Amino acid sequence: MKNIQTNAIMAALLSLAAHAQSNEISFNAVIKDRKGLPVKTVTASQIEMTDGGVRVTPTLRLYDGGEVVDGAQRQPASPLRKMRLITLVFEEMDNEQRRLAKQVALDLFKEDKEPHHLFAVFAFSNQMSLLAPFTTNREELRAAVEIATSGSSNMRFAEVHKQTKAKLETTAGKSSASQVLTDADIAPATIDSNPAVQGMLARLQLGMLSKDIIDNNEGARRSITYLNALSTGMKSHPGRKAIAYLSWGMYVPPNLDVAFEALQARANTAGVSIYPIDCRGVAINPQSAGVTATVAANSVNLTDGGTENRERGDRFFGIDNAVEGLRNNIQSALRTLADTTGGGMMVESNDPKRLLRELISDTQTYYEVTYDPKIKDFNGAFRHTNLKVNQPNLKVHDRRGYLAMPAGQDSLLPYELPVFKALGSTPLPRDVEFRSGTWKLQSFKDHLDGVVTVEVPFAGVAFAQDAVKGIYAAHLGLVAQIRDSNGKVVEKFTRDLPLKGKLDQLEALRNSNFNFRERFTLPPGRYVIETGVVDQLSNKTGARKVSFIGAPASTNLALSSVTLVRTFQPNAKDLTADDPFQYQGGRITPTLNNSLKASKTGQMAIFFTVYPDQANTAPAQAMVQFIKDGELGGSAEFKLPAADAQGRIRYVLNSPMSTLIPGEYEVKVIIKQGTSAVAESVFLTIGT
Repeated sequence: MKNIQTNAIMAALLSLAAHAQSNEISFNAVIKDRKGLPVKTVTASQIEMTDGGVRVTPTLRLYDGGEVVDGAQRQPASPLRKMRLITLVFEEMDNEQRRLAKQVALDLFKEDKEPHHLFAVFAFSNQMSLLAPFTTNREELRAAVEIATSGSSNMRFAEVHKQTKAKLETTAGKSSASQVLTDADIAPATIDSNPAVQGMLARLQLGMLSKDIIDNNEGARRSITYLNALSTGMKSHPGRKAIAYLSWGMYVPPNLDVAFEALQARANTAGVSIYPIDCRGVAINPQSAGVTATVAANSVNLTDGGTENRERGDRFFGIDNAVEGLRNNIQSALRTLADTTGGGMMVESNDPKRLLRELISDTQTYYEVTYDPKIKDFNGAFRHTNLKVNQPNLKVHDRRGYLAMPAGQDSLLPYELPVFKALGSTPLPRDVEFRSGTWKLQSFKDHLDGVVTVEVPFAGVAFAQDAVKGIYAAHLGLVAQIRDSNGKVVEKFTRDLPLKGKLDQLEALRNSNFNFRERFTLPPGRYVIETGVVDQLSNKTGARKVSFIGAPASTNLALSSVTLVRTFQPNAKDLTADDPFQYQGGRITPTLNNSLKASKTGQMAIFFTVYPDQANTAPAQAMVQFIKDGELGGSAEFKLPAADAQGRIRYVLNSPMSTLIPGEYEVKVIIKQGTSAVAESVFLTIGT
């Protein structure tokens, strides 16, 4: 037995070495008969495999329970292969959906009798929270499911996550990462207490949690981010892994198409199959209800409120909201995840046990298909794969593709490749015009709250025009990242931006800008924001690097950056309490374009927020100074209104343009409260 075990380990190491040298692709697939039972007799000569539409020659190996079958030879699989990982994920749901989700999870534990199946429990909210690490201990798992489905607050999830992660860190340090597991280590009676096994699992899960992922976006963007982290985190564990994804559905807008496709590709590369479970139970109304009305009313549009303010994750304010009716079916994305990753889906049923048995069986018995795709250009393109079996009445659950990413860049999205190439170029390319920078919201003694902002004038963007259909289209990609003084990336924001609209609106659009904004929190220090934009129709890029200093607060009186106002949208319908640019029930659109034309009419408006010292009873006083070409040209004091319920004073200061002759200006706002004073400036150019 010892020799067999050693041979199995050596075979695995040789397989890994071959993979590293030849860029081999390995996928797993499940083949079933008409009754849904796994078929174990398929050979390589009976399958056809295509990659990117080109026929390839694969090898085929069957993993069946704890054994591996290679041709006519059957031998024990390695201990790692025998350990099957199944992750349960709970999205935020209502009371009835949580009740059904809880029952599904408990049924899964009852149905599964395999001693080497290890389950973990995660909850998705504003944080990806690990509630139970991989274990066979049903009592611990049931307790975690109870927390996940109890309607607990995000704080409760975060508390359990913190405790669980701390235990993993302790466990990981108690064993060597180079220790090779044996069958004795994974014996069912001791697998949950064996130091070598638990150390390996702890390191794996800490890799999944290498950065505590907190995402205040809602909807699909957040879910995609979390599922990506889970899938890529399990990649190092060999064999087929599964995610049981319990949710109410998923809507993927067009701006997330690339990220959603990348999720499928990364899950496939990691050997992870996703099994979505729609926890709404039996649906009373068809899931596509309302699709026709929606499409008719919104055949093609950009936004209801102009072309500004397209920021903040899924709230892209209606970019191409009217898409194929299929998008309005919130089960469509779930079914896509199941189909493209070789999983299965439970929908419109209160009896999920059939799918649960299928999930368990698929994890136990599957084929591994390996081949060399002979890729010459690793350009980030999605390569579609297809596996066929030349036998009647068989069904293949395979994986439908992967991203051909260059070595070391497999964590990037395809549109990010040209952006990072541009950021690494000298000089930086400027073929796509845009502006980028940061605005301070509020500084504290130990951290800074701010906003990354990017403005892309549509005048320089390439548009495809379809005169027959009367529509236009454009496609941008954007990456913004912040590096600290050591060069480490501390924040990264990325967006895929497909745009469509009515052709008769294109001219007006060209005179406007795309505005992206995203908030960040950083400790005081010196930083560089690196920003790149790619025009995906013209294949042109632009890149910028701008430094800024996040100074710590020296007083409890605080003042935000002073920004020039481009537009004001009154009575904005989608305001949130934490929107830093809301003002009197409307939304301010600030701008980085601080060049204005001299005018005898009109107003120049600047916006800022004052945070009075709550412990200081003296009133906050305000002054503005206009400094032209380095000399004080005028100043004025003005009264501030009372602070709002959050202790903020948001203010718009208007000045007549007729008083501003051409030149370079510093508009300086000074706030005093008792003996404390703070000041911020905005720099303007008034042209002729």
